[in-house]
Amino acid sequence: MKKALYIISFALCSVLAFSQTTDKSKTNPDDEFNIKKYKGEPGDRLIIEINRTVWLGAPADIKTHWRSLGLNFAFMFDKPIGNSCFSFGYGIGIFSHNVHSNADFIYKLDSTNNNKKVTTLLQPKATPYKTNSYNEKILEIPLEIRFRSKTDRKFKMEFGVKGGYVINDFRKMVDDDGKLRVYNTKNINHIRYGVNFRIGFEQICLTACYYVSEVFQKDRGVNGMNLYSFGIAIIPY
Repeated sequence: MKKALYIISFALCSVLAFSQTTDKSKTNPDDEFNIKKYKGEPGDRLIIEINRTVWLGAPADIKTHWRSLGLNFAFMFDKPIGNSCFSFGYGIGIFSHNVHSNADFIYKLDSTNNNKKVTTLLQPKATPYKTNSYNEKILEIPLEIRFRSKTDRKFKMEFGVKGGYVINDFRKMVDDDGKLRVYNTKNINHIRYGVNFRIGFEQICLTACYYVSEVFQKDRGVNGMNLYSFGIAIIPY
């Protein structure tokens, strides 16, 4: 009988000791290091993008070259939203687009009914050339909603909108006769706005941007032509 009591007492003590150990191992909701209450630190404050730039909706006989590359630099402020994985980003940036193509910019004067309106058309370049590109620099204000996982290796996904102004544009032509730059292309739409997206891990993301606003002013150039870019984003900090 005594042996049975010893066995029962030993079993009860073991169960109680195990229960206490289990309770201590559980995460305390008020623990300072509880992942659910951890507030993320600001991040993604410098964005550097290397992009392939493309005209969408250009005339069918206008072909863009693989050398059409763009650079985007953005300096951002990042405001975490509570203890969530989300934050709000805003800042200022400059996007430099460089579109290589066979396009020749032709100015057509409409003199009917005393309406001396100049329209900008795109036609395949008839003369031989070595380089033929169109370049724009857009000063932009981006706004983003950002998701960053609370893990050692952060997964990132960011969606936003941007608005800006074309502060500089020129066409660069190189042929056997030399080099030529022509600034201030007529009928360019200087107001630009669009959407952008990034996804990736840590300092490297895939990125894409689509400008909803058209390249030319309505009925003053090629209608329905938009700018699109995609590439790699490098985020140092």
